[in-house]
Amino acid sequence: MSKYSLHFKHQAVMRYYALRSQQRTADELQISRTHLRRWIAAYERAGIPALEHPQSTMSKQRKNPFITDKPDAEKTQAELLEEVAYLRAENAYLKKLDALMKRANPTEKKPASSKH
Repeated sequence: MSKYSLHFKHQAVMRYYALRSQQRTADELQISRTHLRRWIAAYERAGIPALEHPQSTMSKQRKNPFITDKPDAEKTQAELLEEVAYLRAENAYLKKLDALMKRANPTEKKPASSKH
């Protein structure tokens, strides 16, 4: 049994859309922002029925964005574009992480450049 009714969850999501602030909505309704965030995500994924059990709709989301059981030649264009977008984001993230790590450890030795 859920602590909050379906009606309450729906009203909370609608209040969020009116305020456009998760923190203000959560404070106003005296609920945790985590609950509100889950309800908003569930509602956006599958509408009002998803508010009944918001975690169940979250588990259906693919963990691995790639279809690994098919060779690239058999993937649709949409699947390939999704994979490319994911890999680009991952690459940008890793470059940023590398830059932050280098900034945090400036004493780390840099590879010697060859002088000819």
